[in-house]
Amino acid sequence: MLGELLHCPIRGHLTVPVKAKDGLTYTEEKRRIDAIKYLLEKGYPRSHIKIETILLKFGSQGRNSFRTDVAVFDKPASEISSDMEQFKQHVKLVAEVKRDSAESESAKKTQVQPAMDFLQNLRALGIYWDDISQRLFYRSVKDGLTKTHETSIAFLPSWGQSLGKTTLLRKNLEPPKNMLMLFEQIEDTLHAHMQDQSDRFEVMQQLLLIKLYDEYTNQSDDDEMGIQDFADAPLSDSDVKDKFEAILKQAAKYYGKYLPKQVPAKTTAGGNTLRSISSLLSPIHIGGAKRDVVQNFYMYFAKGVYKWDLAQYFTPTEVVDFIVKLTNPQSGDQIKDPAMGSGDFLISTIHHGRSIKADLTADVWGTDHSSNAVQVCVLNMVLNGDGKSNIKKGDSLEEMSDDLDQFSVMLCNPPFGVKIVEKRFSVLSQFDLGHAWESGEDGMVITDRVLKSQETGLLFAELCVKQVAPGGRVGIILPNGYLGNTSGKYLAFREWLIRHARIVAVVGFPRFTFKKSGADVSASVVLLEKRDAPLSSASESENYPFYAGLLESVGWSVWNKRAKRIWKRNDETGVLLIDADNEPIIDADFDRVCDDLYASQVPTVFRWLLTKGKKKPPKHGAGKPTGYSVKFSDVTKRPDLSLDPKRWCERVYRVREKITALEHFSLGEVVDLISPGRKPSPSSDIYDLVEIERIADGVASPVSCRGWALPDRAKHLAEHGDLFAGSIWSSVGKWFLAASEGKKTIVTNGMHRMKIKKGKEEYLLDLIAGFTSEAYRIQARAYTTGSDGLADLSGPSLNSIMLPRIIDSAARASLQATVEALLNGKISVEQSVKNMIASGQIPKIDVPARQAHVVLV
Repeated sequence: MLGELLHCPIRGHLTVPVKAKDGLTYTEEKRRIDAIKYLLEKGYPRSHIKIETILLKFGSQGRNSFRTDVAVFDKPASEISSDMEQFKQHVKLVAEVKRDSAESESAKKTQVQPAMDFLQNLRALGIYWDDISQRLFYRSVKDGLTKTHETSIAFLPSWGQSLGKTTLLRKNLEPPKNMLMLFEQIEDTLHAHMQDQSDRFEVMQQLLLIKLYDEYTNQSDDDEMGIQDFADAPLSDSDVKDKFEAILKQAAKYYGKYLPKQVPAKTTAGGNTLRSISSLLSPIHIGGAKRDVVQNFYMYFAKGVYKWDLAQYFTPTEVVDFIVKLTNPQSGDQIKDPAMGSGDFLISTIHHGRSIKADLTADVWGTDHSSNAVQVCVLNMVLNGDGKSNIKKGDSLEEMSDDLDQFSVMLCNPPFGVKIVEKRFSVLSQFDLGHAWESGEDGMVITDRVLKSQETGLLFAELCVKQVAPGGRVGIILPNGYLGNTSGKYLAFREWLIRHARIVAVVGFPRFTFKKSGADVSASVVLLEKRDAPLSSASESENYPFYAGLLESVGWSVWNKRAKRIWKRNDETGVLLIDADNEPIIDADFDRVCDDLYASQVPTVFRWLLTKGKKKPPKHGAGKPTGYSVKFSDVTKRPDLSLDPKRWCERVYRVREKITALEHFSLGEVVDLISPGRKPSPSSDIYDLVEIERIADGVASPVSCRGWALPDRAKHLAEHGDLFAGSIWSSVGKWFLAASEGKKTIVTNGMHRMKIKKGKEEYLLDLIAGFTSEAYRIQARAYTTGSDGLADLSGPSLNSIMLPRIIDSAARASLQATVEALLNGKISVEQSVKNMIASGQIPKIDVPARQAHVVLV
């Protein structure tokens, strides 16, 4: 059950939040619950566990006490006497939990070990638990002396069993939850012995390769790891160092040829330092870490070792995993990214393979023209458990013809933008989209003329389709301008794409999703299946269901480069929502979109979407698919072949479905669009200038302006009764009814000017009611074409917007009064005050207006 606050498996719901007030770190109570859950997983009975147990009272009349956070007894806690000396005989384990590792050594010495000393049972165990380190303490007796030992929590025996051999096996390792914090603590340990940061990072690189090689060479559950927890081992410091360097020598040889910088086979860290570090490093399994855990660490690590700022290379982890999940790589697939950057798609593919028990490490291929990107990728691959993948430096566009029909999956986030272009004739001549296309009687046709330049993103899209084998699939990120812009080159692209591939799904991302990595554009992921043979025209495409959707939240703030993580919260209180494991829930809807796609009719045609590990598509009839899909014939019957997910998403479809169930009309049936004219000639005439930012709630608040001072964008000369509506994505909600009788009113670009058709005057009421509705704004935003906030709502698209009629006569009569007030310029407070000033009812204070918004006062 989801809750707003922590839930303890022993005490139930608590009044303690999952995170501290700073919102950045977990509370100590959260760490305590994690420790309790670990005990429960080991079979320790709930009834035998007690929280905040007093082990000793001392001082005046026993007012002071020594407590332990968690105690486990050999029988139910409720059956044990309250007498302190009696119940201490039944204690099997004590645990001390801290919020973080800042004072770990002090806590071990002053809390865990003393707590164990109070216990009479020498076989009783102790646990220390914080955000980085989880340690087990046990005692031994030799020659009449008791000694306390410290080792990994991995050796905590299950309930009813005794402590066995404390040798780490592969099966004892656990994925780290925060590699960044772990290695920051390792760096702190090194700092006491080496002041130079570059020296510390060189040792950390050696430690990382040692650990990765140890995991690589010991892959069976019962393999004994080379790096053990040497904190309490009966070895000299030199012996500990020898063990590290023996593995380092092999690791440097194995990984050295893949890395951008040679790794020394000898370490400058001393044996005593390595002994301390072993307790942190030995229990973890880096190869099993989550993608974001590794990436967060890698950003820090690569900057420290190679001085690389990697933000430009990475596509957000969640986005990459989402696209890989859609393409669903399986055993036997060959997967390629021709513009790999840091290799995120390839790494995600490897992790996806592990999740379905398929080893895809030898089946991923990557190319990039940047030597630095290749180095970044190789190190990233090494960090994710693979140092021998098919990564190479190369010019994918120039070498496009070398790998035709070779791969079963292509994944790509290509470099795109109108300024990122290819100009080489030798490259452009290889591509259909490197040639000019013309419109003929039979539609778009390719010519022999090679273009002088073409956007790189378009060429990479063609490359992906050409290099994937027939029946293979492509997952590619493309700007929305490619998918909906009506200019010739984008229309040619969609014509070419539909001829060569079936469009399986198009999912749009929120605006600014890629701002963190420097791409400030609106984009979508396009999922394709290559045809066995290309069509001669897009119009020949068969009709089949395809999916169109929009992601509303990606789990981090997209409006700034900090990309701060966003968690789900209670709508009323703002408190974090947590799952059954007391972990905050990321506010993202990747899973929602996937579930909707899988529940639609699309998988009945593209069955590879649901192979291995996914539910089979429901059969028609009683189990008819419930998810949303679009008939592809709706695309091909449009002259612009729009694939823009805004246009086809379910939200727009449902809005129009509700409107058409009522008496309704389209704007094109009742209004004529009037094209803007020219800016008036310079003159001393006074105009009422209407700027977009001064339009609100159906009313314009113009400013007086001499003709010679009018801006170039002032081109709509309004007449009384004209309707104006925003024509840009970011301002489609702006509209007003011109009250211009006896005035020269001029409106800037970014607005559509409309006149009611003769005989349709009664629709003015319906239009005004419609313009104020979200139903209108949804359609208007959906029908814009182009990228970013400047996407344009064309005249034909505006005309296709549908609105309901107002049937109720009383409502129409009431709305008529509003229309008359609008036409008389009396509906806004600002206009009412102006009218009263003009009539002398309010004093007039002559104050010159600011010349520009940059003037402070």
